[in-house]
Amino acid sequence: MLFRPPKPLHGWREFVHEIVIVVIGVLLALGGAQLIDTLRARSDVASFRASVDQELGRNLGIYQHMMAARPCATRRLADLERFLADSQRGRRDRLLRPIGRPFAQTGFFSVWDNKDSAVIEHMPPELRLRYAELYDEFRNNETVHRDERDVWRGLSQFEQPEPLDHADRMRMRELLTRAEQFNEVTGPNYDYILKLADGLGIRPIGDSNIEPVASDNICQSLLAP
Repeated sequence: MLFRPPKPLHGWREFVHEIVIVVIGVLLALGGAQLIDTLRARSDVASFRASVDQELGRNLGIYQHMMAARPCATRRLADLERFLADSQRGRRDRLLRPIGRPFAQTGFFSVWDNKDSAVIEHMPPELRLRYAELYDEFRNNETVHRDERDVWRGLSQFEQPEPLDHADRMRMRELLTRAEQFNEVTGPNYDYILKLADGLGIRPIGDSNIEPVASDNICQSLLAP
């Protein structure tokens, strides 16, 4: 018994033509779906970048306000150095106000911490690394500022009217040295953060809820002239 393959109804040429049309249609559909996915991914990345830029801008605004008060912190440390030196000479200076501490506020990290891994994968690797480095710098400086805050809290014990003994002066010397070291690194750290932020086109965003620097206790003289 001979087996004869079926012939196309309208001939082989028209059959091949129909197959080509189907293949082209499938390819166009796949290409269109891929284009839609690409456009959606770009939109998601743009939306995510707008959110992290807003978050980083607020962090930069906080840091900018902190830096505006740094000269006040430097003068306050100079007053405390004078206070300690006078104590070593047997004098007891009267403090005009509480010692206080430099302005500090925690930053914002929720947008970056809750990022969608699928969106991150569509960001160019170099851009992703630059954002990560800037967030790392803000986190590192948060640690520095927390440690600095603890040092200034330690200095508040010397607001009491009792004269300092030798142990008090040794303790105050230690705390003052640490506070001065924290104060010295804040400027260079801020400059580096500004450089990273500028490369991403991020600018400081102010917060109307933060008190003006001039009203801060630490900007006022601690000792009488």
